[in-house]
Amino acid sequence: MNITWTAKNNSSYLNGTRKAKTMIGAVRAARHYLATELLGEGTITYFVDDQPIRHDEKSIFTACRWETRDQ
Repeated sequence: MNITWTAKNNSSYLNGTRKAKTMIGAVRAARHYLATELLGEGTITYFVDDQPIRHDEKSIFTACRWETRDQ
């Protein structure tokens, strides 16, 4: 099983994807990246074997709360 993630917001994005060994590791790394590199706002997409399985978003559209949608 190949787990990867990518993140973006309106002003920047992660160029490519990053790998993780577990899904919880991917969530922790991606949310840390969003908090520190993307100034706390944006969307994250998680992939398993190159298929999108989950989207996390934290923005003004979600009242600055984490919202998770499964694919």
